[in-house]
Amino acid sequence: MVTIRVGALADSGDLYPFIPLMEGKVRPEGFNLEFEVIPTVQDINEAVLKKEVDVSVPSAAMYPYIQDDYYILSNAVATAVDGITGMPILAIKEMSENEIKRSRLIVHGPNTTAFTLYKLLMGKYGRLVIIRRVLDEIKALGKEGDVLVAVHEIKMMYALKKLGINVVRIGSMWDMWKAISNNTPMPMGMVVISKEVGKDFALKFKETYEKSKKYAEKHLDEIIPRDVQIMRESQKADLDEEIVRKTIWADIQEYNVPVDEVRRGLEFFFKISEERGILPRVKSIDLL
Repeated sequence: MVTIRVGALADSGDLYPFIPLMEGKVRPEGFNLEFEVIPTVQDINEAVLKKEVDVSVPSAAMYPYIQDDYYILSNAVATAVDGITGMPILAIKEMSENEIKRSRLIVHGPNTTAFTLYKLLMGKYGRLVIIRRVLDEIKALGKEGDVLVAVHEIKMMYALKKLGINVVRIGSMWDMWKAISNNTPMPMGMVVISKEVGKDFALKFKETYEKSKKYAEKHLDEIIPRDVQIMRESQKADLDEEIVRKTIWADIQEYNVPVDEVRRGLEFFFKISEERGILPRVKSIDLL
């Protein structure tokens, strides 16, 4: 029987659809699943680039580099349509645009959508600081770096409050994106599946993933404690269940954007990123 290797990202918003499958609440038919929990987005990006996993959740900005090897699941593209998850730019003091462009910029990986959007929308920075773990980024703000692109704003603000760090929201990727894209949805992450498993199994997995996602969304009280446990084990972080719930609710909106809007966002993102020399050309968007 075919075994599909799944690299699940240890992040509440991206993890929740996989938990019913991991816990046996939803079972695949005709294939097996083998799970590995991967702690950071950059680790995920590297794993798909090396084809170490069949299914995972890379940054949308990784797709040009893996387009020949992976399909995108059309029901699993995290897409921002408002400012709730729109990647604010945070600093510990007010900064002018020129100061931001001379700053030490903290991102969680060189291949992430957050960094790609910064290059696309802001352009310049003084020095790049890579810190892979989301909550470690917070501790570095004001010490190792001056400016942070906050991908997970709810968790970020909660952690900052616990640490007693006061921050200033000096900009928003969503606001800048909206201005240049005529309010086009903004892609952030995506679930992909290897073309090596074959289109038939890829479609079967997509159907199974959808069942698992819907189960999770209907049974959040059951899913959240396991989510928190996985986060604690992988991220070494003790997150409040209510913060995890709010994070998941924000991501549920992202993962349920209509497919036509998802495609429109991806097309604009890849087109403008290629035109500005930031990402390689995407020959076709292989949505399943």
